[in-house]
Amino acid sequence: MILFAVACERGPTPPGGVGPTPSASRSVAAARGIAPNLTGARAVPSGQPPAEAAEPSAAVATAALPATAALPARPRVYIKNRYVFVRPRPDVNADWLGFLWFGASVELRGQPKPVRGPGCATFYAIEPMGFVCVDEKQATLSAEDAVFKAVSLYAPRLGQAAPHRYAESLGVELQTQLPEARDRSQWPTWPTLPALFHEPRRHLLPLSTLAYVDEHGSDGQDWLLSADLLWLKKAQVTLYPEITFHGVELGSAWRLPLAFFRRAGARKFRRSGPGKLERSEASFALHEVVALTDRFEVQRGERYFKTAQGDDWVREQDAVLPAPRSLTPWGARVGQADHTGRGPKDPRQTWIEVSVLGGWLLAFEGTKPVFATLISGGRGGIPQEGKNTLEIAATPVGTFPISGKLATVTMQTPGENVHSDVPWTQNFQKPYAIHTAYWHDNWGNLASGGCINVSPIDGKWLFDFTEPKLPPGWHAVRWQPVTGAPTLLVVHE
Repeated sequence: MILFAVACERGPTPPGGVGPTPSASRSVAAARGIAPNLTGARAVPSGQPPAEAAEPSAAVATAALPATAALPARPRVYIKNRYVFVRPRPDVNADWLGFLWFGASVELRGQPKPVRGPGCATFYAIEPMGFVCVDEKQATLSAEDAVFKAVSLYAPRLGQAAPHRYAESLGVELQTQLPEARDRSQWPTWPTLPALFHEPRRHLLPLSTLAYVDEHGSDGQDWLLSADLLWLKKAQVTLYPEITFHGVELGSAWRLPLAFFRRAGARKFRRSGPGKLERSEASFALHEVVALTDRFEVQRGERYFKTAQGDDWVREQDAVLPAPRSLTPWGARVGQADHTGRGPKDPRQTWIEVSVLGGWLLAFEGTKPVFATLISGGRGGIPQEGKNTLEIAATPVGTFPISGKLATVTMQTPGENVHSDVPWTQNFQKPYAIHTAYWHDNWGNLASGGCINVSPIDGKWLFDFTEPKLPPGWHAVRWQPVTGAPTLLVVHE
């Protein structure tokens, strides 16, 4: 029942990469109503114009409007377990369209009447499609259900880039109950949870990763609560720091060409005389992004690009320069009006281009690039003739549809290691996916077991950008022909 990918294990932690961070002294749960700052808070990249004054939020803008009568709330189904599957018809044996997750709720569709079917006496139709078995064990129609209310406090925060907090196992032992302690009066308790609520493993090997949702101390011992509500000693993990890298949306503020820096210390070049560029003492920051002009020069067999602001030049080999292909997947010329009539029958016509060895990703609407960022492809680069792609940790190349999207999912890796609750996973060829990697900050370099790794902020942006859309309240969705064209992914070297 657990979905996993074997092509996405991580390699060794890069030098200067992930390490421990101080933890908060108060309960994590007490702060979960406020999302951490994961919306792109980093130094303003070089070449970025100053931000304009923000528009008033929707809440502020509408605060003065006259009150109107609230519409009656539609009946909803409330989810008490993980992997509550949505079926195309009232039959537990039917292949699934997607699944729901504990703490979520979804509107019922049409007249809310139970329907009997194989495996369940009370199916209900939900929005926007499919049926869910409402058996009071996995799901309920009551928002006051004791289990639903208890587990909702620890549901993934899908409105933010990092739905949980994360750590690396040093050899974790997971347990349902804690030893007796004197000062546990404020510790959380909950009713008996549904069967299969917890993941089956109780031991995580070193280098496995886990997600956690709460933290408590008792009798001098600090404990963490995992995303599936199991307890573990904090001393058995190394906490991961927040990853703040993100790409840029292309438009009035940013446009191609631009340069990202995947290594620290890349020197800036400046003109020292007519036709001569020399390395300066100044350097670009790790993961900095810089706007470029169309000007470039070739000196000593190397290309140099002029930055959009100042007198600095970028040496090509020191940076990642996303360069889109000339044609869309259906043959229209990139950057020009599409007169082919062959594009997807979808007004946005979304597609994504990834360069595995180049370390970059571009997202498009039709012929227009709208987003650029760094990625980490497979450590083995691209497939090699006569070699097993999985064994060499290579990323497949070709054109693929986004066939399914999972807000979080635990991934099995070779050697019985796992990556727990990986956010923003988008399948394109089994067992490969675009997904967030919260365990490294090595963007632009080869680092994965074959999947396309992106940062948490970029993972959320791409997940919201692509088709099929995740219906409100759902946790995962498979692409269906009736829902329209999927986003296409073009992967090359």
